[in-house]
Amino acid sequence: MAQRCRSKKSVLAGRRLYNRRMSTNAAHLAPMTPVALYLAVVQCFFALGWTVYVLFLPELLARAGVDKSWTPWVLALDQAVFAVADLAMGLAVDRARAGLRRIGPLLLGLVAVSTLAMLVMPHAAGVGSTLFLGLTLLWVASSAALRAPPFALLGRYAAKSAVPRLVALQLFGLAFASALAPYLGLALKGIDPAWPFTLASLSILASSGGLVWAEQRLAHTASTTGSTAASTEAEQPLAFPSPLALLMMAGLLAAALGFQFHVALNAASQVKRVADASWLPLILPVFWGGLAFGLLFAGKMGERLGNARAAGLGCVFGALALAGGAEASSVGTVAVAHGFAGAAWALTLACGIGLATTSGRSGAEGRYSGLFFSLLALGTLARIGLSLAGTPQAWQAGTDWWPVVAWAAAAFFLLQLTPRRSP
Repeated sequence: MAQRCRSKKSVLAGRRLYNRRMSTNAAHLAPMTPVALYLAVVQCFFALGWTVYVLFLPELLARAGVDKSWTPWVLALDQAVFAVADLAMGLAVDRARAGLRRIGPLLLGLVAVSTLAMLVMPHAAGVGSTLFLGLTLLWVASSAALRAPPFALLGRYAAKSAVPRLVALQLFGLAFASALAPYLGLALKGIDPAWPFTLASLSILASSGGLVWAEQRLAHTASTTGSTAASTEAEQPLAFPSPLALLMMAGLLAAALGFQFHVALNAASQVKRVADASWLPLILPVFWGGLAFGLLFAGKMGERLGNARAAGLGCVFGALALAGGAEASSVGTVAVAHGFAGAAWALTLACGIGLATTSGRSGAEGRYSGLFFSLLALGTLARIGLSLAGTPQAWQAGTDWWPVVAWAAAAFFLLQLTPRRSP
């Protein structure tokens, strides 16, 4: 009887502790939510700008006197530049923090450079390949200001337990832009590239104008609530390189590879295996719809389970969903599998970014955020390289299972990072 009473008391104490933590999280979340939603808008316009660039790159290369067959090579170079620029931007964020400087003006300056480069690109294509490719690399390098730094800002100023939800909110912009991408390609078909490039670049610049406000709002909220990472002196960044950091990087890279293998290599072929190609504009966005739906729950899962465990479980669910897609025999089954895979990727993506940023608290948020986006770029680069090299004949029958294996490996790595040993 006494043991049962003690058990009930421990359960009630656990519930009270959980309720207090949830109320504290709500107090931190409320003032920072507008900033996360604003950053979601920035991410949306940036992703749409990238879509416009990829859509018109072959045509612009042809204008510059470069054969269209070089398009994947240019995209591969872009990803290599992203991988370097993302890490460089993250380190710049940390240096600014160490010097007690704000990074909003720096980010705005880089966005202005990126905007100018994108505006000039369609006109430079008629001048020559050297100028066009130079502007392309300048645009890619400077636009890295909108990849890792906004997430590093959240990781620096938000309460650690609030990071997963704020990251999930910010990722809604990416999900929305990705869902629009197939329709954007149809709408812009045959249009002079100068117009979409102008609209996209100016939209990115206009939406980024509030970055200084966003940083000020985050800093003010953190100072009034006491949630800033600097207030927790005992908290130290995860050492890099260290076994735990390398294990985390391996898991995130495997997750990025699984995502790339599915979206770029397998998704369309799975649809065309069971239905006519006319179904592609209807089925391909289902993955991104699943991503948006999954983001509604990703933050709460990250809070309850920890970022590492939630990201690992996302890979488990994603691998199971894609295994179902590989064996699907109807368009409805493929759509369901892709939707569940998108929701699983939302959990992995949001909690993976949360894991990276909180691993850097306090003082290395930029480094780990930059590393995360560098890994995403390396995953894209590996996929493009594989496409350029060609799939060996003996492996072609098993490409449906590549993302399943990659996400299973990612789950294995990430689930080794138990809550006791990781953020």
